[in-house]
Amino acid sequence: MLDDLRYAVRRLRNHPGYAAAAILALALGIGCTTAIFSVMQAVLLRTLPFPHPEQLAFLSEDQPQGPDASISGPDFVDLRAQASSFESLSASAGMNLRLTGLDRPESAIGSETDADFFRVLRASAIAGRLYGPGSTGEVVLSERLWRRLFGADPRAVGRTLAVNGEPRTIVGVLASGSAVPPRRELWISAAGELPVLPGFRQGVTLRSEHYLHGIARLRPAVTIAQAQAELDAISARLAAEYPSTNKDHRLRVRSLQERIVGQARGPLLILLGGVVFVLLIACANVASLQLARAAAGERDFAIRAALGASRGQLLRQFLVETMVLAVAGGALRLAASWWGVKALVALAGSSLPRGSEVGIDSAVLAFAVGISAAAGIASGLFPALLASRAASVAALRTGAATTGHRSRLRDTLVAGEVALAVMLLAGAALLIRSFERLRAVDPGFRPEGAVVLPLSHGERGAAEFHAEVARRVSAIPGVRAAGAILNLPMDGSIMSGDITLEGRPGRPDVSIAETQVVAGDYFRAMGIPLRRGRHLTAQDTARSVRVAVVNEAFARRFLLGEEALGKRFCYGVADAKTTDWVEIVGVVGDSRQSSLWEAAGPEVYYPIEQAPTPPVDMTLVVRSELGLASLLSSLRSEIASVDPDQPLIGAQRLADFVSATLDQRRLSMLLLSLFSAGALVLAVLGIYATLAYAVAQRTREIGVRMALGARAGGVVRLVVGQGMTLALLGAGIGVAFALLLGRVMAGMLFGVGAQDPGTFAAVVALLLGAALLACWVPACRAARVDPLIALRAE
Repeated sequence: MLDDLRYAVRRLRNHPGYAAAAILALALGIGCTTAIFSVMQAVLLRTLPFPHPEQLAFLSEDQPQGPDASISGPDFVDLRAQASSFESLSASAGMNLRLTGLDRPESAIGSETDADFFRVLRASAIAGRLYGPGSTGEVVLSERLWRRLFGADPRAVGRTLAVNGEPRTIVGVLASGSAVPPRRELWISAAGELPVLPGFRQGVTLRSEHYLHGIARLRPAVTIAQAQAELDAISARLAAEYPSTNKDHRLRVRSLQERIVGQARGPLLILLGGVVFVLLIACANVASLQLARAAAGERDFAIRAALGASRGQLLRQFLVETMVLAVAGGALRLAASWWGVKALVALAGSSLPRGSEVGIDSAVLAFAVGISAAAGIASGLFPALLASRAASVAALRTGAATTGHRSRLRDTLVAGEVALAVMLLAGAALLIRSFERLRAVDPGFRPEGAVVLPLSHGERGAAEFHAEVARRVSAIPGVRAAGAILNLPMDGSIMSGDITLEGRPGRPDVSIAETQVVAGDYFRAMGIPLRRGRHLTAQDTARSVRVAVVNEAFARRFLLGEEALGKRFCYGVADAKTTDWVEIVGVVGDSRQSSLWEAAGPEVYYPIEQAPTPPVDMTLVVRSELGLASLLSSLRSEIASVDPDQPLIGAQRLADFVSATLDQRRLSMLLLSLFSAGALVLAVLGIYATLAYAVAQRTREIGVRMALGARAGGVVRLVVGQGMTLALLGAGIGVAFALLLGRVMAGMLFGVGAQDPGTFAAVVALLLGAALLACWVPACRAARVDPLIALRAE
């Protein structure tokens, strides 16, 4: 074996160009595959860091206006009382939090939970303890927030922290990676049976108000399907008992891990398939090079066989050389993988669930070693079998044995490379066109020139605070308009409620609208056009007539072509005693609330002083001619004059905020485009190498042809025709399989068909153009063959 190793190293040292090409091809394929596997392992394969994670489930509700929505307080109480599939259940409500009592005001994304939250997870603290039954007014920090606020000081446990103006005691720190949901930084124990949104304490008793999500631990031997069947029965009972609020509502249970990583599963599997294709192309390239090497060294193999070397020894020698190539690229491969992982996490940002856990660990290293060995064997086995079988005395007599079977295998490998490259190029092109269509979607507002800043205030005086901030900021020189909104479009938060149109009391179940609360000149600040009527103003106070602005989707769905202005509705279900009617005074354009790829739903905008629930958390929107730094300096001064403890964290351009909602799609597009570009380069190199070798092998034949009168143009056509035949064959096969791939990717596309003919035509044209260039260089070399020199060499 040592002799084989020394011989292999010596052969590779004598052919550095071949060794470098093979090492780079394998390093590219294996490095990309390892990088994607490291993400897959952290996001999809690694279980949640809790005991018996397979028992953990997530509870939500499918509603007429959309799936996976939140649950009302009364519905959750009924669920907990009636469900027998769960050992324990817990409810939580997410919120933005203002933290004071520190060196400077801070903000955090948190959850208020009931006392059973950590008991359901069976989580453990890395400092202090986690709250449980009987706890009230206690806070648990995430490890990330603990390090950010206190530098990981253990003495932080026991300190008092003001959360939204309320004093809370820090009792423990939750380990990194244990946050549920992943972006949460702080958990507050609820004072009562259920969590309560700040400023919305009455919502806990309203079946029409949905703001809770739940987690649960299944009983041993109970499956998700069995639990869902029980929840379906509970949903039917609730719909029968409370038709005005629960008709067409379905409680839903699914794996907690699936809830956390589910949206990333499809894109990651597509990307994994893409890098596997790149790896296969790389292996095919190396195999083609090995076949060429085997043909060139056939006489050497024949001499060794004549001297007594067995076929097994020859086979082992060839495989050792291939494995040396695979191992030689180890350092390069690991460097590429490490860089790839860092780049993946940076590009993904917050769109990649569990992204902080991605890294190269022992499992990833083991995978890299295994895939390296597999790639080495795969790219060297068939060439080794052919080389060892072809070693014969005939090779000694003729200088070369029959190479037809090798040529056919090389041609097959090249056609396969082209087919795989077409599949990857088609997938990348579909994602690129889809992304372009998404970017061209009108969100219903003008992101350019606007800045957004999250604000939070205690329950007392929240409405006055947000209104006053909007008023003061509007007066800053250079500011065109300023306002605030409860849920900024495309921030992932939606609050919906039942409404009843006056004169239509029998249809409350279909009148479900997204509820928004605005302050100041919000619509002008966002650039949302006013279609009819007027904007909400500072004169719309708690003592004036109750009014609201609706969007065009509301008018289309509920008013069926009737004039919206002057129509009245009430919040919740109307009856004969209802007096709190709300008059529609304006209609604004639709803005995409959930995402760019989801159409706008019906929305109602209340003035903050008349809102059914004055919010404590809002997002300030400022349209200004000032630069970001100058504007932030002015904002800091004006907001501090209203509330000195208000943290100014998270300010960003609205255009950047909208762009960030496309991060996951952008990442998938960029990575698949890079993989397809690599596949295209490898496929083109494969065509070039095959034709260059064929020209070298057929030098005598070409010389004879030219001596007999063949023209250079005819030789060029001969060589180009051979290469383009392979390219056309591979492209045809690739298009057929790419059509099937398009169906798999359909859920990732927007505004473009999975079998879009223009996209496939462009991909084929690109590949054939690149293939023509790859054919042209060997063809020109063949045309310059001197017949006398070629025949004299023979």
